[in-house]
Amino acid sequence: MTASKPSKSPNAPLTEDEIDELADWIDTLDERSDVPLSLESVDGFITALICGPRAVATDEFFPILLDRVDGLEGVFENEADQSRFMVLFQRRWNEISRALEAPVENLADPRSLAPLIMDWDGLLGDMSPTDAKRLKAEGIPLHAQLWANGFLLAVEYWENDWALPQGSKDEAFVDEKLEPFYVLMAPEDELSPEERETSRSDHLALAIWGAYDLHEFWRDRGRASQKPN
Repeated sequence: MTASKPSKSPNAPLTEDEIDELADWIDTLDERSDVPLSLESVDGFITALICGPRAVATDEFFPILLDRVDGLEGVFENEADQSRFMVLFQRRWNEISRALEAPVENLADPRSLAPLIMDWDGLLGDMSPTDAKRLKAEGIPLHAQLWANGFLLAVEYWENDWALPQGSKDEAFVDEKLEPFYVLMAPEDELSPEERETSRSDHLALAIWGAYDLHEFWRDRGRASQKPN
């Protein structure tokens, strides 16, 4: 794999080339783990960790993300590859964190959270008809489904951290903010007629605003900012 030119700042947003490079590294992780991974799902997972009720260290969350007891240990061919992956991973983490802390009022604001959602239509358009037909036959995830999957993987694994007094207003608030993620994750045939009437883009917007609200909710209750270590 050819690495793009490193940025000097750990807080610099990823360039398009760097996003592609991070996606390639995640594809490598996907090949060497027993669970499906994608840039989109990892992006959702990171978002949930930043939004959540407590800081979770890398040696705790990588084993869950990869379904490997040793986490990243032994996944990469050498330390340089792992280091490069972590540089890009941390910069994306920082980018999401900044977006969630920004005082945005609409999602058109360039500072707002912009999940890395796979453009399946664009991918199919770039493929040969034969390859596109084969991919469709294998099944294409719904728009933002993988992002919601990654987000909810973190929420559900650390469900004890997310637990609130049963029947409380806080529990009802968090459940309401998580609902758009469950809608995005669900197969289309499991959605209610009302949920189908709303576009997936609108469900995604509700989930993004939900991430903002959850981020603020847990910080009001003492959660500190976190960077992967």
